[in-house]
Amino acid sequence: MSVKIGLVGEPNVGKSTFFSAATQNEAEIGDFPFTTVKPNLGMTFFTVRCPDSEIGSHCNPREGYCENGIRHIPVQVIDVPGLIEGASEGRGMGNEFLDAVRDVDAIVLIIDISSGSIENIKNSINLVMNEIKKWFADRIYSDWDHFSRRSEAAGERREIALRKKLSLFGIPEKKISEILETEFFPARLSIWTMEDAYNLASAILKYAKPVVYAGNKGDRVDAETIRKIIEAIPDMYVVSAEYELAVKRARNAGIIDSVLTGFKITGGNQRQREALEMIDRWFRTPGVVRIHDLVEKVVKNLLHYIVVYPVYDENKWTDKAGNILPDAYVMIEGSTALDLAFRVHTDIGEGFIRAINGRTKMILGRDYVLKDSDVIKIISKK
Repeated sequence: MSVKIGLVGEPNVGKSTFFSAATQNEAEIGDFPFTTVKPNLGMTFFTVRCPDSEIGSHCNPREGYCENGIRHIPVQVIDVPGLIEGASEGRGMGNEFLDAVRDVDAIVLIIDISSGSIENIKNSINLVMNEIKKWFADRIYSDWDHFSRRSEAAGERREIALRKKLSLFGIPEKKISEILETEFFPARLSIWTMEDAYNLASAILKYAKPVVYAGNKGDRVDAETIRKIIEAIPDMYVVSAEYELAVKRARNAGIIDSVLTGFKITGGNQRQREALEMIDRWFRTPGVVRIHDLVEKVVKNLLHYIVVYPVYDENKWTDKAGNILPDAYVMIEGSTALDLAFRVHTDIGEGFIRAINGRTKMILGRDYVLKDSDVIKIISKK
């Protein structure tokens, strides 16, 4: 199961360009509202140093790929059509569009910052965030009276009842516990109001499906404006999807040797070379973030995910077929050896006996807390 990131925003803010620049896919791009009329799904990657160098043999990834000792872990990206005011109530096919973010792990809210107006930028953020919260709240509070009465009659703990209710959004049990321990909600479900549901929706977007702001079209404002925007909105990352897409296409055409800042121009005509040199200079502007770096920040810093490698042979780090480090599992920080066993397969988790650390060969219990880049063998009855 790969990480899944949703791209949301108002119409015509450059989401489809962002999607095309970030992924291996290209979406239809137009300079008018509602170019995207259904969600686009694509794949990008975040990178980690591969453990294969420790055993002197190249890995055989089942998903993603490994290049020069750097493992590229898949990340799904879904481009949600533009949201307008009233989307949570169905305007502009809002319900259908918002349904696409039901099971994402994180949300990138894309804002057009080309006006340079901090007030306009904040208004855009508030509009979209309010529609997303309303949409979540409406679904949480749907059939609430019947749900709460049945739950209380059965004597269910609040946490257990809400776990069932929030299963619609794919929220892990640990996240539900974190929300209830950190935020205040009425102990009795039967006295909850729509405001409590809205507050729960806000908490979901804070703890379980966090949101990061991507200020797109940053190439259309000067460096001082970028500085002021970041100062006023600290959670803002300034990007240029248009420049990123130009660099991606130049790399695919063999005009440059890399998409990373500092690329070497190896072809193209004079106009293309000058444009690429200008883009490379702009990428060095203080406050500007590359899209691939933004994806990594979401996975590692916002979601706090680590990568763990389950193996069948703890000495050779292979599966039964002899493939070296074939699987790279993305796990949330704090996950245990037992959590990993259940991720591999439910039967493996239910029959868990012990785990073995592939590096130290130490025996690990079910409560062992996984570390980033761990190589783990699971021993199970099943």
